[in-house]
Amino acid sequence: MHLLASRLLQACVALLACAYSAHCACISLKDSQGCPGFAREFISTNATSRFSWYPKDDIGAFDKALSDYVVGQANIDEFQSVFRCSGLDDLGGFSTDHGKSVIRYHRSMICADLVFSEDNIRDCYGDNAANHRRRDLDKSPELQLAEVLATSVVNVRPTMPTPLCRSTCESWLDSLHTIVNNSTLCQPDKGNNREASFDSLRKKCDLNMYSGAPDHCVAGETNELKTC
Repeated sequence: MHLLASRLLQACVALLACAYSAHCACISLKDSQGCPGFAREFISTNATSRFSWYPKDDIGAFDKALSDYVVGQANIDEFQSVFRCSGLDDLGGFSTDHGKSVIRYHRSMICADLVFSEDNIRDCYGDNAANHRRRDLDKSPELQLAEVLATSVVNVRPTMPTPLCRSTCESWLDSLHTIVNNSTLCQPDKGNNREASFDSLRKKCDLNMYSGAPDHCVAGETNELKTC
């Protein structure tokens, strides 16, 4: 019990440190329309590696920035820097629904990336989380229960966010492979070893943030209802 109390105290300290900082705020994703599967999690106003939003404490502004990013030029540029699919640009990129470039659970992958970013872990989950970086499966049932109760009752966050399901990451990767193998979208490019790029991306699904086990993860179909 002493260890349990110590860990809960560390979580409280992380919460207060962020709350009283002029440079940090953690907003709940409870009412997020963009990352609803991560409703128990928090996002730091410093977690802006992909996009920024304003007002910083407005979850609606965060959702709009996320939606704009998913279909925006910065996202397509990131894809093209790896795969160079000129046909995709010709058809309007990800912002046009032409039925040929659907990336499954892309928004869910971005949600997980933001929640598990170094800035977000440091600001909203505390040094204890950054040091241990372990999933719920590695914790005792008593600690898991205490973290759930702390989160729901006194708004103390657990030491780490809930990861995305591995099956969701694999579905995302399979859909990318389908797009790249579509000769209309991606013409042969001798100077681009796309399969080598996929070998690297496959390792992404081994990372803790994208490799959650069933019943201990956020599923893409939960986070992106009515999109598949």
